Amino acid sequence: MSLPPDSVPTSTGMLTGVAGDLRHATRLLWKAKGLTATTLLTLALCIGATTAIFSTVYSLMLKPLPFSEPEGIVELYTSAKKAGLDKMPANVPFYLDYGKNASSYEMIALWTFQQQMVGEEQNPVRLDMARATAEIFPILRVQPLLGEFFTKEQNKPGADKVVVLTQTFWRTQYAEDPEIVGKEMRIGNETFKIIGVAPRVFEAWDARIKYVTPLSWQPQQENPQGRYGVGIQLFGRLKPGVTAGQADAEAKTLEQRYVEASPPGVKQFSERSGMTMNVGGVQEQRVQPVRTTLLILQGVVAFVLLIGCVNVANLQLVRANSRQSELAIRSALGAGRGLIARQLMLESVLLTAMGAVLGIALAWAALRGSNFYLAKMLPLSLPATLDYRVLGFAIALTVAIGLLIGLIPVFHILRTNLAEIIQSSSRSASSGRGVRALSSVLVVVQVAVALMLLTGAGLLIHSFSKALAVSPGFDPKGVVTARIIIPQAHRATAESADKFQERLRQSLQELPGVTSVALSGSTPFQGGLPINAFTLEQDTLPPGSPQPGAFRVQVTPGYAETLGLKVLEGRFYTEADRDPKQRVFVVDESFARKFFAGKSAIGGRFAFGPRPEKPEDWPTIIGVVRDIPHNGVEEKSGNPFIYQVVPQGARPGGATMFVRTSRPPEELIPVLRAKMKELDPTIFLYDVGSMEKVVGASFDNRRAVMLLLAAFAGLALFLSALGIYGVLAYDVSQRTREIGVRGAIGASQSQIVGLILTQGLWKAGLGVVIGLVGSFLLSRYMTSMLFGVQPTDPMVYGVVALVLILVALLASYLPARRAAKIDPLVALRDE
Repeated sequence: MSLPPDSVPTSTGMLTGVAGDLRHATRLLWKAKGLTATTLLTLALCIGATTAIFSTVYSLMLKPLPFSEPEGIVELYTSAKKAGLDKMPANVPFYLDYGKNASSYEMIALWTFQQQMVGEEQNPVRLDMARATAEIFPILRVQPLLGEFFTKEQNKPGADKVVVLTQTFWRTQYAEDPEIVGKEMRIGNETFKIIGVAPRVFEAWDARIKYVTPLSWQPQQENPQGRYGVGIQLFGRLKPGVTAGQADAEAKTLEQRYVEASPPGVKQFSERSGMTMNVGGVQEQRVQPVRTTLLILQGVVAFVLLIGCVNVANLQLVRANSRQSELAIRSALGAGRGLIARQLMLESVLLTAMGAVLGIALAWAALRGSNFYLAKMLPLSLPATLDYRVLGFAIALTVAIGLLIGLIPVFHILRTNLAEIIQSSSRSASSGRGVRALSSVLVVVQVAVALMLLTGAGLLIHSFSKALAVSPGFDPKGVVTARIIIPQAHRATAESADKFQERLRQSLQELPGVTSVALSGSTPFQGGLPINAFTLEQDTLPPGSPQPGAFRVQVTPGYAETLGLKVLEGRFYTEADRDPKQRVFVVDESFARKFFAGKSAIGGRFAFGPRPEKPEDWPTIIGVVRDIPHNGVEEKSGNPFIYQVVPQGARPGGATMFVRTSRPPEELIPVLRAKMKELDPTIFLYDVGSMEKVVGASFDNRRAVMLLLAAFAGLALFLSALGIYGVLAYDVSQRTREIGVRGAIGASQSQIVGLILTQGLWKAGLGVVIGLVGSFLLSRYMTSMLFGVQPTDPMVYGVVALVLILVALLASYLPARRAAKIDPLVALRDE
């Protein structure tokens, strides 16, 4: 028997049915505005946060560098693990040795990031730039956008001064001038000829730089004895078929060969420091400092997404259960279960799609904020973007969420006998109890996950407070700091350099309110100091101890007075100590405690480099000062600091200037700038500000991670509270008759409130217990991000559990109060 023509299923009929279901779903969602708005907000926040963080993780860790065969680009670096240094750059002797003897590479190149003054002497601008050997361009396999790149011949001292611009700098500074090649550009005190423009893709190598100049060196820098004097990065392109592991093994073999052929002092230094040569993929190496942070943030946002999905699924489940009568009537009128399931799924997909649109818009806005912190944590990376891969991820995520939040109510409805709903209120009550049980389980899951996120945020907040509480070792209040570029005219000779520094000091001390002035080669809390190996005259360290090493800080007399640095023993430098014949050092208390335990360090002697042959060549310790964490409070190498006075005749091109004043720093800064212009208009100051702000800015990275994690934890807490409230509110609406009967037989309002609160607290309490166990297991992965706090800190766990219980209590109180106000007579009459 055949069906009538108009009853044959067709694609047109199916599409018409889906379109009708969509219109019906839209009307139903619009009718339930409160529920729809809550669901959309939850989805938008979860999808937006997940997409933004995934964009960052993808851009840094998963997205290959945009160069041909990027897996073949490697970095060669040294490490001295016994000295607490996992990674250090290489230098010219490594470049020459490996370029000649290593067989793993097509070529290798040197690269170093710097900052230079660009423009006319009267009005220069400080710009980020790089100096490199010519091989860097073929290693990256990039071709010039305009002109040409420099050659190996131009890496030699005395060669023509040439420069290659980046495309972005060419566009912003020169308005994409097509005739730029051949024009001149003043860098420092020299004139360079622009020979080419690198394409935009080149900036993926280091997003900071504006231009590149040839790197050259003097013959004395090729001395193999300076092999471990590090400071320049070394990169290579592997030959086809060679892996980074094979190149690493070859590097260690070559290094061992060098050590065995070297004098005994080099061999001893290598063994005591644990010095090795290493080879690793560039992508892996550049992300290593922030890898743990990114993975934790990705895990955190996944937890938030889980809570959001559970919350939305819970809301949809409750909504579907409340619509049983409507769906039962549709079933009685001939709608099959497939059509009902399709209707529910379409509502979920429609909700998720709208939430995804809002979420992607939110992710686009959030990326602007995350890129701000990304530029601080990993400045050489280009900003993360919402490219087609990330959008594909967002779409896939949306589909997955839509299926998840749609299948739970569909599964529940398919298990329900809709035909009996109209006839039996007991069946409806039984079904309601089943929904309440499932909803309660979902709430417990939400609370457990929220507690884990809150614990992580609590540990970071406690850790941050510990870091802030660390004494800086000096008094930053009332100190103004600035970086100063000293013009070539004032450092042409040793005599002119000394005269300029004396004039500078006297000029600044003439300013009202200024009490002392000092110069240094670095700024406390900003890091960047290199490690220096040294030899003790009387080495009392146990056999097998690592090679002694310390960070070196170059200062002028008055440094301790200006920064308020306390001298614990002996004295600090005076002008007489600047005489090169005076071989003296000041060390910090960590140095004295580590190498002169149980006795005074004053009079102790040590020397940088090899062991001096003559007794008079040993420098002597004249003072011990309080510790200052120059490299930041979280520097974990354990190496102490040595203060070395700037000798007479030193001709530094730049320095950090410190000025102690009794005036507010904000008042002194403009006066200071004016005084510098008066002294010499060509002097350039930058990074001018109060020392207190410098110390505060050193915590920016930790603050950013803490705020992000705290924001996600707060979102999780809000969603959990919403989940508890929603389940209990639904529970109250379904138990109106029961609550009315309790009131009718004498239950007081306080007893009814207590009943509902107990149910909410049981759910929250169970979630807290599960969450505490999960936190204990997961928090150990945060160890590297913590400072002065154990991952199992009981105070943090206790406070977080208490906060979550209090929030659950508040979320439970609102429906409990509503239940207490139910009129028994009205409830029974409605039944």
